[in-house]
Amino acid sequence: MLKALRDPLKYGFAVGRIRVRETKMLGANRLDRLIGAGDFYDQKRILVETDYGNFFQEAATPEDVEQALNDYLAVLYEFLEEIYPEKKILSYFRSRYDFHNLKVFLKAKYGEKSTERIWSKLGMLDAEVAKERVDEGNLDEIEEPYASALLEAMEKFEEDKDSQQIDVVLDRALHLYLYEVAKRQKNKFFLGYVKSLIDLANLKLFMRARNLNKEARFVEDALLDHGFIPKGDFISAYYDAPEVLIGKLKETPYAKIVQDSVAGQEFDLDFFDRKADDFLVSFLKPAKYIAVGLEPLISYIIAKENEVKALRIILIGRLSGVSAQTIKERVCAQYV
Repeated sequence: MLKALRDPLKYGFAVGRIRVRETKMLGANRLDRLIGAGDFYDQKRILVETDYGNFFQEAATPEDVEQALNDYLAVLYEFLEEIYPEKKILSYFRSRYDFHNLKVFLKAKYGEKSTERIWSKLGMLDAEVAKERVDEGNLDEIEEPYASALLEAMEKFEEDKDSQQIDVVLDRALHLYLYEVAKRQKNKFFLGYVKSLIDLANLKLFMRARNLNKEARFVEDALLDHGFIPKGDFISAYYDAPEVLIGKLKETPYAKIVQDSVAGQEFDLDFFDRKADDFLVSFLKPAKYIAVGLEPLISYIIAKENEVKALRIILIGRLSGVSAQTIKERVCAQYV
């Protein structure tokens, strides 16, 4: 009863603003039009009909597309900062960009050439300042949860000079932070989404390691905590045929995704990524029928980021000469 009274007061205004914006999302039909457009300039003409149009007026290259989409997301997060009652929820989403940047900065510090053209400015940290502090090893002025994660990643790298340890440590720190934020909200939907996210990350780690013939010890160290699937299920099935893991997953919603991803004794990671994205979208859809609460707000942010991801695939794919059929296969399901 208390929750029923509290949520309209706390979330009512924000959800109302979100519902209006949901009606302007691209949707499957407009994405299909973009995929079927004759060329990139035809795609830009279609985007003029949407709130993306102004961001693409001068775009002509893949780099321009990346910048336009980053600019769009920056404006989106400004809007969310205005209407969101829970600032910690936004830190949940924005921290992912910080951890991504920190991976790039730390690897560059140790001499690994980065393929990143654009640092994300969507995080909570000033990217330029963070890079300078990482370069100098001055972690005292970097806030948590980043500082301790950076320190651990640096220590791990110094032990064995393996840059994969940077990914392992920072991914673990990120997902622990996401889990803690969700747990504090005491919202079953939000926590369930995060635990599913962890499961899918662990499944992908398992598959990639198997494809690369990594030792089980590497997987055991890298697996994330707090998913629905016990970590022991992954370890005990690691050296067995894929069917053994699939059997362990039979009571979960992931069994068919993994089964369909099997390619001989290896796994098709591109296929798995698409199906994992589709699963997460299907997880979000019930939130459309919740009138007021945290669920519609979380779902809207994730849906918009999925929409941006789809646009990135469609627009850069066309500029790169990828066929419409291949692009269509790579675009995940959408929230609307």
